[in-house]
Amino acid sequence: MTGVDGKRDYIRVSDEFNVRLVKRDNDSQRGAMEINATKAVNVSASGLLLTMNERLDVGSILSITFMKPNTFEFFKGSGKIVRIEKEYDGSYKVGIRFLNLTDEDMKMLDYYIKLGKDKLH
Repeated sequence: MTGVDGKRDYIRVSDEFNVRLVKRDNDSQRGAMEINATKAVNVSASGLLLTMNERLDVGSILSITFMKPNTFEFFKGSGKIVRIEKEYDGSYKVGIRFLNLTDEDMKMLDYYIKLGKDKLH
């Protein structure tokens, strides 16, 4: 998410951590597809950039679970794929924007991310 002046509204921290993604499928035969081996490249209160081996479509809606930075609490929410870039090694960098987060949820996630960034300096 960017502000009027082009700067991000939330702190973004680069780190590697495991993220569990589940894509709901409209085809009732398949139900849901869990995507394995995803690593977050960076996270902010508005979304994630992660690396995955599977190709998904822009616009796909995913259930997302990961450990909040600097806590033992899990983030559980949903997100929409907003961009995909194929990497030289055949993997994909995937940008996901969180959906349906309350302002309070975003503030709390931003708070934990800021704690991690402060620890790095």
